[in-house]
Amino acid sequence: MSENLLIKDFKTLKVWQKANALEQEIGELVKGFPNHEQYRLVDQIIRSSRSIGANIAEGNTQLFIKRELFHANAALGSCGETRNHLLTAYQYNYISKEQYKILDEKFLEIIKMLYGYIKRLKSNLDNESDAAEP
Repeated sequence: MSENLLIKDFKTLKVWQKANALEQEIGELVKGFPNHEQYRLVDQIIRSSRSIGANIAEGNTQLFIKRELFHANAALGSCGETRNHLLTAYQYNYISKEQYKILDEKFLEIIKMLYGYIKRLKSNLDNESDAAEP
């Protein structure tokens, strides 16, 4: 049986790759934020941006589609949270309008990809349910 075991690798998912790249970009960006934001906005934006890829990875490694859906949805929530933190950074003039627009577009792309990923997972779940019916 073990020779036929398929191990999914989250690193092959385009949505995870984009989330990971954006997490790295955010990490570099916040180095320019004021020191007094280190344990407030900086900590929050790093945590929320890391949570996106981490949730995609955790869900993709699950055996059950419902668990994978749960984590994909959590990744969506973390995208929204990070977008909110970026807006705050822009409003406090920690980043330029151009930086904000570019990063926000990248987050919107990841959100759209997550919607597609969730739609595919739901379809797989429906097909799995149909196959189980007599």
